[in-house]
Amino acid sequence: MGNHEFDLGTGVLGGLISGEAEGEILGADFAGTNFPYLFTNLDFSTDENLAGLEVAGGQAPQPNSVTSSTVIDVNGENIGVIGAITPTLGSISAPGNVGISPSPFDTNPTAEQLDALARAIQLEVDALLAANPDMNKVVLLAHMQQLFIEEGLAERLQNVDIIVAGGSNTRLFDENDRPREGDSIQGGYPQFITNAGGTTTALVNTDGSYKYVGRLVLDFDGDGNIIPESYDPEISGAYATDDQGVADLNAAGFIDPEIQEIADAIEAQIIATESNVFGVSEVFLNGNRSGEIDEPLDLDGVRTQETNLGNLTADANLAEAQEADPTVVASVKNGGGIRASIGSVVVPAGGTEAVRIPNEEIVVDGQVIKPEGGISQNDIQTTLAFNNGLTLLTLTKEELVAVLEHGVSALPGVSGQFGQISGVKLSFDPDLPEGDRSDF
Repeated sequence: MGNHEFDLGTGVLGGLISGEAEGEILGADFAGTNFPYLFTNLDFSTDENLAGLEVAGGQAPQPNSVTSSTVIDVNGENIGVIGAITPTLGSISAPGNVGISPSPFDTNPTAEQLDALARAIQLEVDALLAANPDMNKVVLLAHMQQLFIEEGLAERLQNVDIIVAGGSNTRLFDENDRPREGDSIQGGYPQFITNAGGTTTALVNTDGSYKYVGRLVLDFDGDGNIIPESYDPEISGAYATDDQGVADLNAAGFIDPEIQEIADAIEAQIIATESNVFGVSEVFLNGNRSGEIDEPLDLDGVRTQETNLGNLTADANLAEAQEADPTVVASVKNGGGIRASIGSVVVPAGGTEAVRIPNEEIVVDGQVIKPEGGISQNDIQTTLAFNNGLTLLTLTKEELVAVLEHGVSALPGVSGQFGQISGVKLSFDPDLPEGDRSDF
């Protein structure tokens, strides 16, 4: 589970896990989750909505529950699976009274903070292995928002064979993988890292929003250690989930009818919201997360630079605020609140390079439901998915400077705190010390 599951509070989250939430799925009453959610660095006992769902770690998967770890039987062999979430959860979501460790933990954590997080995870690893003497394979499901944190954990942990990273949307590919049109390659799949025990940990990550499905097939030696040379890019990697990806696998005939029923229901809702058009743009509106991680000059996204979509949404916030109070002079929003671009990335017929274009016309059953360049309800809800509230604050000059400095303090890292602003101009130098990077 990631940080966004907590966005509506632990009451909503608890109801979804337990099945108390209202609703139906596939014609039956929603019964909650058929699996546990895993967090070894959270304490649920202090939160009234989740405390009753907590079960002891190290068991077989329990439905409708939260826990620290689970043990899965794979062909008669026990595999330990542990979960961990970013310790910054309290500042980026709404975890209620859930205890979070370690604390403090910065967006760009210090080596000491990474050490503390690794210790918290290692305790669960050691407990799992002690309770299961025959177990020699452990997987960590991590949601740390920034891949370098999972990389740091891989170096610090022992007896963790695979880390499935999450939250950063970092696109890792091997030499046999095909990125979707417009997607850049941001690293190799998998990353093999020497861990604290002197063996190898495999780290994997793919992009979000179901754009890719990752597959990792590896051999282990008799002691349960990964054999990196066993990795085969013909079998493993990040598989694109677009039409071409399905065709490449000859998988069109392997459609699960229940999944298709769910997809059809979602499609009907999308058509309804796509036809509700609020405006038109003649250009691609850039809500990308970031550019090439390994290319310091490619800061193509709302978490690293000013973009036209960042400007549009910040300007809209300022205009709305001035309707309530004409004396409002500036708007600041976090780039992490912008979740998608508005437009398409395509390779034109006869071309070789992807280009960015406004939204294409959408026609369903011969009827135009969205014109070329149209900005629909669906676009807005996808881009501004969290429906964050707009707050009016009175700040001193010094306080405003501190807010803007915070927005650029994570650079050159990719962070949702990067500010998209209106009503004020600034330049910044990411090579200067934090707190002294901006010029107004």
